[in-house]
Amino acid sequence: MNQDLETLVDDEPDTRLEQGTLSFNESPGVHSQASAYIRSWAKVPRGVMAQDVVTNSNGVDEEVCAYPVLKFEVVSARTVDLENEKKHVAYTVMVRKDGAVQDPHPAVIERRYTDFLELYESLKREFPTLMNNVTFPKKVILGNFAPGVISERSAGFEGLLEHAVREQKLRESSSLTEFLQGREQREARRWMEAQRYDQAVPLLENSFRLLNKIHTDRHPAVMLALCQLVACSHADPTSATPERFADLALHRFEAVSDVDLLQFYVPLLQLCVRLWWTLGRDKRPLEARLNDLKRRGHKVDGCLSLLEAVMTKDNFSS
Repeated sequence: MNQDLETLVDDEPDTRLEQGTLSFNESPGVHSQASAYIRSWAKVPRGVMAQDVVTNSNGVDEEVCAYPVLKFEVVSARTVDLENEKKHVAYTVMVRKDGAVQDPHPAVIERRYTDFLELYESLKREFPTLMNNVTFPKKVILGNFAPGVISERSAGFEGLLEHAVREQKLRESSSLTEFLQGREQREARRWMEAQRYDQAVPLLENSFRLLNKIHTDRHPAVMLALCQLVACSHADPTSATPERFADLALHRFEAVSDVDLLQFYVPLLQLCVRLWWTLGRDKRPLEARLNDLKRRGHKVDGCLSLLEAVMTKDNFSS
């Protein structure tokens, strides 16, 4: 990441509660959409995290964690009681990867008991052997909203997710991907179709950060999420982040060989050429890359824009 990304990291919210602490809030009539909910966490002030980036030989700042440990933690639970929904508890799960320093940008999702149950049952059907020793909190007829039940369920949810990401087959499963980002991806697409890119950006950024903790930097799901974020940030006139994430995407694409991902490389380069020109940066190296791709037989002229490419049905959760 470049220097601007370091500033972005410093602005991330420190939303963790003390270890083992849950908050229980009655919030009738306040069940915001995912983008608004993620934004509400982003408003929480935090101190500056230092010594969490290093500049590599290419001049790109990368995150540094010594023996990073991926952790899922239920940090809050709230009761939701709306006219069009059955009363239930919504659990906020924070996903972070701590190492020598605390993760400066944890990801956040909110899910209810039935979401966790669906994930558990789907994984158990598809991978019975891998799920054989996993226990799941049982349904209760009464007392769903008691602090003791919520606390016990929270521990079970954390254990389920941590087990799922340890096993490669579970980690790569469509069931886990749907659980982690399906809802936010669908809402982001609706905002993008309505050209409300400012509402889609926080959803896509949260999704990118979440997937990047679970998978490698150049995993197809991570790269697709990053391209979606770059395209949406660039389309949002209020966004201050398109250059930051575009730089990161260009750097990561240098080592990508996945054929399916290369469909985004030319549109990304073309977007960056226009962006660099607008910002007064030297666009000639990017134009040279495009010319080199053209000489090697890649289609360069008449391609979809990056926004159009990521918005196709196959490249966005439906």
